[in-house]
Amino acid sequence: MNSLLSPMRARRSPIAALLLLLYLPACTSWHVGAPTPAQFVEREKPERAQVTRTDGSTIVLTSPIVRGDSLFGTRAAGLVQGDTTRLVGLPLSDVRSVAVRKFSTGKTLLLVGAGVAVVVVAWLAECSGKSGWDAIGCP
Repeated sequence: MNSLLSPMRARRSPIAALLLLLYLPACTSWHVGAPTPAQFVEREKPERAQVTRTDGSTIVLTSPIVRGDSLFGTRAAGLVQGDTTRLVGLPLSDVRSVAVRKFSTGKTLLLVGAGVAVVVVAWLAECSGKSGWDAIGCP
C-alpha cells in the first residue's frame, strides 16, 4: 500500500508548490502617493486608486483623473442589486490621500518563508521514527 502512496505524494508536491506560487500576486498593499493627491494622480495616472477623504472614509476609483479642483473616477458597482458603475467627483479639498496597490516584498518573503517552514516541518514529521529503507531521503 505504501508503494502506491509514494508516487501520489510525489505528484502532490509540485502541485502544492504551483498553488503557492499563484498566491504571490496577492502580496500587495496600498501605498500612499506623494507629494499631493492631485500631483500624484497627474504624474502616475494609476489604473485604480484608493481615495481617503478628510472624514476618514475610503473609496476605490478606476481611472482617476484631476480636472480643475476635483478628482474624478469610476466607482465599481456594489453588491446591491441595481447598484451600477458610476462616475464620482470629489473636491480635492475633501481628499486626504490617494493610494495605489503595489507589490509588497516583505509580505511575499513572509509568505514564502511560512510555506517553506510548513514543508520542512511536515517532512521532518513524516521522517520521524523511520529507519532502514524507509528513512532514505530523511535526515
